[in-house]
Formats: sequence, structure tokens, C-alpha cells
Amino acid sequence: MPSGFTAVELMVTLAVAAILIATALPNLRTYVQNARRDSLIDGLVASLNYARTKALDLDQATYFCPGISTPTSTTCPGGSWSNGWELIATSIGGTVATQLATHSMSGASDAPSVTATNGSTSIEFSGNGVVTILSSSASNSDEIFVICDARGASSARAVEINAAGYIQSSSTNGQAPDGTALSCS
Repeated sequence: MPSGFTAVELMVTLAVAAILIATALPNLRTYVQNARRDSLIDGLVASLNYARTKALDLDQATYFCPGISTPTSTTCPGGSWSNGWELIATSIGGTVATQLATHSMSGASDAPSVTATNGSTSIEFSGNGVVTILSSSASNSDEIFVICDARGASSARAVEINAAGYIQSSSTNGQAPDGTALSCS
């Protein structure tokens, strides 16, 4: 008796495999997008917590800054939040800040982006952990970082930091931690 598959059996197996792949691919893409966004949020929260902890540990100011340039003075060198961020510390009387950590972001077109809703140019953690948000807007109390990808505001999430140094991330897509709707620009 000959062994092996008949042409009909092979065609049925290939058809079932094609249906399974066609069903799984859209879900896989959503899974990857969610994983990228959530990884970025986790990195942002961890960096903010690290900056606050270092300020308390060193008993000196630390700064959470946009961009990833090497500091040349005691202030943030400037940049865009969507390029990444860096943490710097300044000693009393120092002339150049010490770079504590950096987080660069992917330049891929489908990578998530970060936007500071109140236009913060840096966040300062004092030696006692209190936050000063240096912002281009009149509000200086809280900052909300919105993380968006190609799916828009319905899939966006946010990280909020208040003046007391409390950091929280939203658990619901499309909403800030306080429940307000997010928008992506």
C-alpha cells in the first residue's frame, strides 16, 4: 500500500492553513502595536521614577528632558519628546550637568510618538522630590504625556505627573489617568 498524501488532502490542508493565517495576521499587528506602545509607557514611567529617586538619593536637582543630546550646561539641551528623553543631574555650583540615563526612540514611521500636552520643556525634581514643570503654557501644575501611534486617539494612552511627583499611567485606551479623552496631533 503506497504511503503519502493525496493532492486533495494537501490542498485541504493548505486551505485551512491559509484561513488560519489570514485570521491571525490582523490580531498579530494589533498585538505588536500594543506591545510597542505599552513598552514606551513603561519606559517613560520608569525614567520619571528613576529621576525622582536619584534627586532624593543625591539630594540635588535632576531634570527629565526631551531629546537625547549630551548636556553642555546645567540645563536641558532641548529636543523633541518623540526623539526620546534623558535624565541629567546638576550639582550645586557645577557648570555642566551629568547625564544619568537616556532613552532614544525608533525613527520608524509606525513607531509611537510622545507629546507633552502642556508643552513642557523639562521636568525638574528637587532634592526633596518636589516637581517643577517648566512649560510653555500658563499651567505649571501637571503634565500629561500622550503616547499615540498610527491608530489614533482611540488607542492612545497617557502618563501623568503632578507637582507632588506622583506618576501614573492610564489603563484605558483613549483616556488620560483622570478619565478625560485623549487626542493625538
